[in-house]
Order: sequence, then structure tokens, then C-alpha cells
Amino acid sequence: MINIGIIGGSGYTAGELIRLLLHHSKVTIDFVYSTTNAGKSIASVHQDVLGDTNLVFTNTINPKVDLVFLCLGHGKSKAFLSEN
Repeated sequence: MINIGIIGGSGYTAGELIRLLLHHSKVTIDFVYSTTNAGKSIASVHQDVLGDTNLVFTNTINPKVDLVFLCLGHGKSKAFLSEN
């Protein structure tokens, strides 16, 4: 099983990625990072996954995942990586 994290989880790209990964047999979503939605359920923002997951947005990152997807807005990934 591949343990993954998603950074920038509240936008459209992240929503599609979450939807795809939730149904992937070899993937577990460890965290979905969003500072603006931390503590809220993923389904409250991405209604198309309602009933598919109980995941909640977090404002912390687990550095021990196997893979991280960056779904931040245009030009923001570089700045995020520089800061973290």
C-alpha cells in the first residue's frame, strides 16, 4: 500500500485527485493539508466524495508518507517547498 499526502487540498485539482485516490486499491490517503479548512471534513468541501471518506483536512504534514502531491495554486508550490 502506498501512503500519500495531499498539500493544498481544498481546490478543484485536489478534489479530483482525492476522488480518484479514494477508489484506488493500492493507495491510502494519510493526510489532506489545508490551512483554511483544517478540522473540516473533506466531504464538506468536496461534496462528490460524501459517503466515501471520513477524512478531515489538517494543518500538519506527516513527513513519513511515501508520496506527496502538491495541489497548491499556480506558482505557490515553490514558495511552500522553500518554507517547509
